[in-house]
Amino acid sequence: MLTLVAPLVAAALDTDKPFDDYVVDSWDVKQGLPQISVLAVTQDADGYLWFGTQAGLARFDGVRFQRYNPRDTLGVNSNIQALLADNRRRLWIGTALGLLVMEDGRFRRVLPADASGAPTQAFPVPALAMDGGRVLVAGADGVYTPEGGRLRRLHALPEAALSLLPRADGLWAGGAGRVYRIRPGATDAFPLPAAQGSAVTALAWHHGSLWAATNRGLFRQQRGGWLRVGDGSTPTIEAMAGDRDGNLWIATSQTLERLRDGRPVERIQGRPGSIAIRSIYEDRDGNLWLGSQTEGVTRVWNGYTRRIDQSQGLATPLLWAISGAPDGSVWLGTADGVEVWRGGRIQQAIPGARLPHPEAYSLLAETDQVWIGTRAGAAVLRAGRVEEPAVLAPLRNLQINGILRDRGGRLWFASSNGLFALGHDQRLVRYGRSEGLDDARIRIVHETRDGRLLVGSTRGLYEWRDGRIVALGQQTGLDADIAVTALLELSNGHWVAGSSNGDSLHVFDGKEWHAFGGARGLPINIPFHLAEDAGSLWVAGMQGVYRLRLDQLERALHSPALQLDPRLVINSGFDRPGGQQDKCCNGSGNSRGLLRDGELWLPTRDGALLVRLAAAGTGTPRKVRIESVATQGHAYVPRGGVLRLPMDARDLRFDFTVPAFQPAHLPRLRYRLAGFDRRWRELENPSLRSASYVNLPPGQYRFEVADFSRADPLASRASLDVTVPPHLHETLAFRVLAGLLALALLWLAYLGLRHRYARQRMVLEQLVQERTRDLQAANARLKEISFTDPLTGLHNRRYLTQQIPIDLSFYKRDSGYREGRDALVIALLDVDHFKVINDTWGHAAGDRVLEQLGQLLEELKRSGDYVARWGGEEFLVVLRPLPRGSMANIGERLRSRIAAHRFDLGNGAGHQLTVSIGLVECPLFRDHPDLLGWEQLVTLADRAMYAVKNSGRNGWMAYRPRPDARLPEDPSAYRDNARQLLASGLLELFGAPGAASAPRATAADAPPPSSCPPAMG
Repeated sequence: MLTLVAPLVAAALDTDKPFDDYVVDSWDVKQGLPQISVLAVTQDADGYLWFGTQAGLARFDGVRFQRYNPRDTLGVNSNIQALLADNRRRLWIGTALGLLVMEDGRFRRVLPADASGAPTQAFPVPALAMDGGRVLVAGADGVYTPEGGRLRRLHALPEAALSLLPRADGLWAGGAGRVYRIRPGATDAFPLPAAQGSAVTALAWHHGSLWAATNRGLFRQQRGGWLRVGDGSTPTIEAMAGDRDGNLWIATSQTLERLRDGRPVERIQGRPGSIAIRSIYEDRDGNLWLGSQTEGVTRVWNGYTRRIDQSQGLATPLLWAISGAPDGSVWLGTADGVEVWRGGRIQQAIPGARLPHPEAYSLLAETDQVWIGTRAGAAVLRAGRVEEPAVLAPLRNLQINGILRDRGGRLWFASSNGLFALGHDQRLVRYGRSEGLDDARIRIVHETRDGRLLVGSTRGLYEWRDGRIVALGQQTGLDADIAVTALLELSNGHWVAGSSNGDSLHVFDGKEWHAFGGARGLPINIPFHLAEDAGSLWVAGMQGVYRLRLDQLERALHSPALQLDPRLVINSGFDRPGGQQDKCCNGSGNSRGLLRDGELWLPTRDGALLVRLAAAGTGTPRKVRIESVATQGHAYVPRGGVLRLPMDARDLRFDFTVPAFQPAHLPRLRYRLAGFDRRWRELENPSLRSASYVNLPPGQYRFEVADFSRADPLASRASLDVTVPPHLHETLAFRVLAGLLALALLWLAYLGLRHRYARQRMVLEQLVQERTRDLQAANARLKEISFTDPLTGLHNRRYLTQQIPIDLSFYKRDSGYREGRDALVIALLDVDHFKVINDTWGHAAGDRVLEQLGQLLEELKRSGDYVARWGGEEFLVVLRPLPRGSMANIGERLRSRIAAHRFDLGNGAGHQLTVSIGLVECPLFRDHPDLLGWEQLVTLADRAMYAVKNSGRNGWMAYRPRPDARLPEDPSAYRDNARQLLASGLLELFGAPGAASAPRATAADAPPPSSCPPAMG
């Protein structure tokens, strides 16, 4: 192995980022590559990327591959070794069998010529280069250039040229064991030491020196000689290239290695995107493309983030708060204490056991002390010691959502039960409902530049004024019930409030409030932190981070119809594509983010996410292109912007494309068919690049495509004029004549019908009445059928979907259910080993078993309970409210009664079977009855049932809240999200999973059970 790297600090495309902090995206044959071995990469003048593989050629626009291979494209040979795009929009393709060129969509071979000018046999082309507008081709006996459709040799060499590097000091060419420098009238050879016969497969200029990659190692030219790089071993260098950031990338048979300033800084081995690299290319947007021998092609780019997590020493990855101290350190509130980032290192400051509650939910770092708000009170860290001042005793058992020191020196605490102020007199004053707060659950407190103190609660925005709390915004357009999650004062004096209900952003321009949400173009996201930087508003929340230009926001304040155009930067689950995929962000309140040195620090469940704001720039805009129009099984390539279609072509598909390789700046393509569409259409799927029209009428149309992510989308739109010719019956003359005839026929018909209508009116009225009665009766029968399972006669899913919401509304009026003492019980049953019955005795026997099981469940239920066939061999039992904690008795009673029952198979044999049962109570949490709908509760029961299956069957298990489970004050993250609730660890699974039992058949005369246990409940 080529040993280039010692344990040094790693550099990358950005000098302070290791390879692991890059964003790595890969594509292979599943996404459209002709073959997994990508041996050559280039980018053409229009911005498209081209990949050469061992089985053909592919063009990539960032979304879709267009493939060219020997089976369907004349002249495209396999085993492509080199690619080059020139400034005349030609693509040169070096293959193992010769040189090809693609021009205007057509391929042709370019052969070398002999002394007489006649073409000769083809030869392998391992390398291509561009020098002063001239294409250079590495050939079997020198360097060639294409002229007049043939290859002319420019420079003769005593051996094959294997690699090329044009420079101002000459053309460098790699051969076997030596490197040649070719200048006008002179060719100098520079033999490589101890590498005779080795192939020089790549040349690069890096850090003021020439570097040669061979199949016997890496060499660097120094003072006219060569210096071997590495530890003396001789690995094969498979690829080598430099990038614009000063990195030299070297791929060996085992690793991908990087040099910077001539020194090795990082070795990447076994990581995604670094395996068996055979080609390296940097595109115009700064993305690094790595072609692999075995794994397709990978894009590597800087991304916008880095993380401070466990790999940097963070003991607890779940963060709630971030606060910057005046000395430059950053304090991190975690789920188990407080940690501090200082001098590039993490150290634990306070373990959670020394705090009023382990979770440090808010922080305020000051010069000589750090205030810590927890989920159960507040503390202060001074001189390395944690103190709980007696004056803060009223805060015990309260969640502290925010801490603020105002300009007057007072300390403010935003808590789950009021706003508290600690003055210079060391008196703690509480402000609650009697002082003007309609809702005492305070999330955030913010001081404006002119000293006003804003208070955000879960129900309203307020201001503290001389000991009173005054509601804000209700007379100027702000909803009185706004749930405030974040506050920010912009540099122009406008206020921005984030909310978790209704529109996500509210802006106060000094006169009135303006609401912005999905209807104005914003993605769905509850803002947890707001920041302003370089003319942009940055909004961070659970779904990710987006950037909104302030000048655009200002225009939107005065233009209600103007749509906002936010740029997604971090995508953690936005309702639209774009941005870097990463995890973000936690909690609402103070200290939920920090803007420092051009980076936005955000707390997440996986450490601190650092977003580099300056890196989220715009990509290079590309021109949209209409590529073809498909109709009647044929694709027509437009020429000159005009296309006349065949006579019967009425169903059209327009294919278009635009190259885009910046994930955070995806094009937003819209299209329209002028003469048919009244407005621009959005693509149903942004990854699609086609639009279809069916049964178009004849006429003149213009199809247009534009990228609406650009400032002036119509300036560079692509258009195509299309003519759909009419048939004879579609011409104007034919229509006029047909219209006159139709009018005459209509008049005659009118005269005849007028006489008939009077006679038929009475008959029709009677018929309508009879049919109406029949229809009503039929509808009643259909409704009954639609709510009943035809096999078992039980209710089905459709009946439960209609009935359960009605019953839940009724039960809410019952005091026991409303106060949480009683709960519905949902039980989902699945027959164990049911397939054995069908396989052994046939499906008729299986149907009989299901019918009898349905009858048995009907006998076991009480009046007011439901039994429904949920699907297949699954049954759902819904029991009207019972005292909480009844699931164990119900589960065991169902299991035992069914296990003891003898089922008649209809063929003289009896059968005993078992079931796996999952249970859950509704509501799940007493204090949050509407947290999960009944469908999500069925999902939990289903999970519990499969836990029984996995534990041996013939048992029951149920989900219930853990005894110490505490939902957050704002549980909106778990609403209708059973999966998130399970992942949070708030639920526990309990029960009797039982043991596996095989199906058993008994003789026909086996006696049934002698007695029947009482019904459930």
